[in-house]
Amino acid sequence: MTYPNVLVLDYLKKTGKLTPEIQMKAERYIGLGYQRLLTFEVDGGGFSLFGDPPADENLTAYGLLEFSDMARVYDVDPKLIERTAAWLRGQQREDGAWESAVNTALVTWALVDAGQADTPEVQKAVSNLREAWPTIEEPYTLALIANALAAAYDPAAAEVLAALESMKIVDEETVHWAARGPSIMGSHGVTGDVETTALVVYAMLRAGEYAQSVRGGLTYLIGEKDTYGTWQSTQATILTLKALILAASQAGAADAEGQVTVTLDGRDKPPIAITEESSDVVHSLVFDDIAPGDHEVTFEVQGAGNLMYQITAQYYLPWDQAPADELGDNNMSIRVAYDRTKLSVNDEIGARASIMLTRRTPARMALADLGVPPGFSVEAADLDRLVEERVIQRYELTGRQIILYIEEMQPDVPVTVEYRLRARYPIKAKVPASTAYDYYNPAAPGVVAPVEFVVE
Repeated sequence: MTYPNVLVLDYLKKTGKLTPEIQMKAERYIGLGYQRLLTFEVDGGGFSLFGDPPADENLTAYGLLEFSDMARVYDVDPKLIERTAAWLRGQQREDGAWESAVNTALVTWALVDAGQADTPEVQKAVSNLREAWPTIEEPYTLALIANALAAAYDPAAAEVLAALESMKIVDEETVHWAARGPSIMGSHGVTGDVETTALVVYAMLRAGEYAQSVRGGLTYLIGEKDTYGTWQSTQATILTLKALILAASQAGAADAEGQVTVTLDGRDKPPIAITEESSDVVHSLVFDDIAPGDHEVTFEVQGAGNLMYQITAQYYLPWDQAPADELGDNNMSIRVAYDRTKLSVNDEIGARASIMLTRRTPARMALADLGVPPGFSVEAADLDRLVEERVIQRYELTGRQIILYIEEMQPDVPVTVEYRLRARYPIKAKVPASTAYDYYNPAAPGVVAPVEFVVE
């Protein structure tokens, strides 16, 4: 989550709301993320998902956008930006394009934001986009083109935005744009719609066009926020944050003032004061000890301006009472089997996990979170072998799970992994649930319920 931290830190600096404590914490996270991003640079130039050749144009352009934004709040090596931009320029074709219209738009946008607007490559790319866009009908691609042309201050951006304005989908107070194909990260469905809408809104804000559609688009984006305060995937969250932060930083964006009191079944919390300085800040109130059944939430607002709110609930159920649509096979299928669940200290057990993508479209990156019973260790040599054999691309170990990364997973092609666990202490406990999901489309994951282990 390095990129979101970069965006928030930049916003807090611009609005004068940054405290030393927040700055120190954000810079620590950004520093760790920055060092990790450097490990994904490919020898010879460019970036890939895990630093293995060949480098990927889209990921490299995306990385350049991130480094350019990061440089405003963190000490980024200028040579990194220079060599990344140089590698991208070197991949350009004679006609001024890169591999596809999507690539051309994203690379152009990244190069302009990295200070490369006056280079011959960018000038050729802008000319290519200006000629190519009328033949494109896919909103996501057009949204990327609009951002590239708006970044370059090219007049054709207004024409692309006019085309996008005609494609908007209006639903009462919200406006959104539907993706008709996968994004650069393979997002589709609701996640793809969020990415597309955020891109369109960002381009319209940058160009100063279609204020009403911008308001409707922002309302749609805020309404799609999940219970964790994010937008399903990292990519959708980043693009939404870019749009929301740009909107909040413009003059007149923060115009609410007054006081809000929230009550749940007659219980209220201390009133929240809304001022010019805090009107764009998210305020969270938590009510606990809530019994099952119907409840009444009321908002008493004193003052003027427009405010949005979201009500979410978290609750726990026994696994045998969990709704069927939250378990089992959805977009992903996962099965985990152990050769035994009763053993003694220092005994070793074998585990076998099978993961399969059950929808029709590939996954750019699939993740499997395999639960590890408390008091057990993982034989990392088994996982190292899976990486060497290219069954998986990478793994991470935490105290309670094994995280497997599977790149370019194809539909109906199972990925099977075998690994060993060793019991370290006598214990009776359940292994955490195992899940599998598309990283860029995390809705409807495959889930395996916990299994009980007894170690004597």
